[in-house]
Parts: sequence; C-alpha cells; structure tokens
Amino acid sequence: MKKILFAIYLLILFCPAILMADKGLFWWTMDAELTQDSQKAIILHNFKEEVLILGTELKANKDTGVLEFIPFPSEPEVSLAKGNPFEEINKLLQKKRIEFAVFTKGSSSAEPVEIRLSQKIGLHDVTVIKINDINGFNKWVIDFLDKKGIKKIELKALKNFSDVAEDYIKRGIQYFVFDYVEVKNAPRFIEPLIYRFKTDKLYYPLKTSNIIGGVGSVELVLILPGTLGINKDEMMEILKIFPYYFRPELSSSSKVYLRELKPIYEKAEEIFNEKSKIYLQMLRYRGKYEFKDDLNLDISKIAPYARKIERFYYGYEPHFLDEFTLDELSDYFEAHPELKKK
Repeated sequence: MKKILFAIYLLILFCPAILMADKGLFWWTMDAELTQDSQKAIILHNFKEEVLILGTELKANKDTGVLEFIPFPSEPEVSLAKGNPFEEINKLLQKKRIEFAVFTKGSSSAEPVEIRLSQKIGLHDVTVIKINDINGFNKWVIDFLDKKGIKKIELKALKNFSDVAEDYIKRGIQYFVFDYVEVKNAPRFIEPLIYRFKTDKLYYPLKTSNIIGGVGSVELVLILPGTLGINKDEMMEILKIFPYYFRPELSSSSKVYLRELKPIYEKAEEIFNEKSKIYLQMLRYRGKYEFKDDLNLDISKIAPYARKIERFYYGYEPHFLDEFTLDELSDYFEAHPELKKK
C-alpha cells in the first residue's frame, strides 16, 4: 500500500441536542457557536519520517466540547508538546528573518474498527483507531458519541462525515485520531499534540477543510532538508491545490541548526543530526476553504540551499546574495559547483 501522509482537521462541536451541519462543521446545537479562524502547524521532515505539531485557537460562546477527527495512513505516536513550541518557532522565524513572496499561478476479515490507543494526554482525550470497514465505522462513531453523552443523533447529518472517512479509506488511509477537548467561553489556544509517523512525502490536510467552509487561514512552518519553491514543477504542484483567486504565499528560507530546534521539539536529534542541512520556511494561505486537493508533495528533489527574496534598489540590479550566511552560501555553491569556477 502506498503510504501517503494525511492529517485532517474535522471539528465536531457537541452539546446534548440534535446534530446539525453549518459550513461543513458538525455540531449539536445552534446556541453554541465555535470559531476556528486559523490552523497552525509545525512540520519536521527528513525524507522518511514526519513530526506534525498541531495547534488550534478555538473560541465558543459557551462552554462545550470539541472533537477533532484526524486521519493518518500509518499508526502515529501521540505525545504532548512540552513548553510552547509555537512561541519558540515565532522567535526562530524572527531571528532567521523569514519573509514572504506571493505565488503566481477494501474490505477485511478483521474487526471493523480497532482501537489502538485510548489515553488522556494533558487536556486531550485521545483515541487512535484503525478502520477496516466503513460500515462498521459508522456504527462505531455513533457508539463513541453516545459514550460522550451525545444521545440524539440524526444519521443523515453524519453523511458528510462518513463520506470523508470513506474517501480516505479508499485511498489506503486507515488510521484516525479522535481528540476530544473542552472549549471555554474565551479564546483558548489548546496545548499542542505531536504526531510522529512514517512517510516519504510532505503532507498536510487541506481538502477536508472544505467541509468547514468559509474563510480562514492556514500557516505551516516547515523544517525540511532544503527549500520549497525553487523547483518550478514543485511550485506548480503546490499552486494547483489552491483556489485560483486565492494564492498561497511561500516565504524565504534560512538555515537552522539542531540546537535551535530542541526548544521546539525535544527529540529533534531523532529526526536530524549535526551534519543535516536543515532549512526553516513558511507556507501560508488566507482565503476560502475550497481546496482542490491535499498537500501531498514529493520532496525527494528539494533544493538543498536557501531561498531569499530579491531586493530592488534604484539604479542597481536586483540582488540578494549579501543576505546569505556563510553556511548558506556554502550550501548554495555546493549545489552549484559550476559557479565556483567563475
């Protein structure tokens, strides 16, 4: 089975009433409103394995519970992030002067649902499952919600939810995480969870956000063995995912070092080593949740050097090499040995 990294945010707001759908977001009552203005993620990737740190700021007009539904193609390790990785990554982004440039254009004899993990992790009530049969999964979801105190559920309202799960099961994605947290009547940044799993592609879920609908933002901090956007084919693969009238932005990149990643992910040395070329970059999007596909990118040929934003000065040619560090220049010329001869 071809392994494709997938991590989806499908938020389910529940209160003891009838399940309803609004903007593709499921909840049980109209007197409780949930907002999710942005999705934030930190992704570390080494060509073989990905670490995904997810953070979401949620607000509700009354105390309630939120269930996040996150599918994976292989069984993830789940742990609670220590410290504040998003605060630390913001410091690193400023230190490295990251800047933006706008883009231009099956069935099984096994149990229907296997529970692989059920654990309380900080504020999160986490359940990791493997789905072998979508029909059995539908019944399992109803039982799962029933145990959470959700008794009145209209089966028709679960159709979109089931269709999404079925779509990914058909593509070989069988592992899902249910993450239940309490949301208070105030903006609250839920302590991040870390998901670590095997994959050879860079992936972040986008298409499933269409269920939520509306307008929002996605901010991905990328920590990779190189830089996105230098390869034109790579850029086109990214661009075709997004709505035509809402373009994503890809930032410059800067070299970072293992010691700088420790405050963000304490096991960074298990992903990279002291000799690794590690680059920090951001991909961000603001617009309608009308994605054509998920981010599922082959990064095997990623450029192993920095990308800088060109500077224009009156009377001078555009230039940017003076913004490279010595280490970044070394990586650049290593990738372009022909330039050393000039």
